[in-house]
Amino acid sequence: MEKEIKEKLKKNLDEKRFIHSVGVADEARRIACLYGVDENKAYLAGLLHDCAKGIKTDKQIETCDALGVEIDEWTRKCPPVAHGFLGAEIAKTEYGITDDEILNAIKYHTVGNAEMTLLQKIIYIADMTEVNRNFEGVDLLREALGRSVDEAIMLSIEQQLRLNMGRKTVIHPNIICLWNDILSGTLNNERGQ
Repeated sequence: MEKEIKEKLKKNLDEKRFIHSVGVADEARRIACLYGVDENKAYLAGLLHDCAKGIKTDKQIETCDALGVEIDEWTRKCPPVAHGFLGAEIAKTEYGITDDEILNAIKYHTVGNAEMTLLQKIIYIADMTEVNRNFEGVDLLREALGRSVDEAIMLSIEQQLRLNMGRKTVIHPNIICLWNDILSGTLNNERGQ
């Protein structure tokens, strides 16, 4: 199955996006191994996380509507995040993925969500820490990932918020929900709840 998916992805994505997708799959497998998550699910979710990127960003909302993919008003205001929601549908209909855990990891890899599973969090952070990423601060994310997936995600959210605020772009509320969810869990653990 993995081989067929790679072949199809290679046809549907540009070379840079395909290399990134394989990098995310490898990174997701590595992280899953560290944290006791199903490595095969992590690899598949990582490989397919950007499967909708073959569709131009300005057409993704339109494609979501045509396929009946539910997206909220914030996704409509921030079209670059739509590929996660659309990707879950494409992974299901075009790549034969039926595992809801994998589909939800693809769906929320761009904006996160409250109550994410560890697999979902792994795909979210693997997208940012895969070997081909070289933005300022990526090494801090990688270091934090060695200690805790949640710590790495919190750092990545801080970076994203600063970037989006600096650009004065829409911040999807799911990111804030993810931040609050992780922070609430951390605070509850510190308080012994």
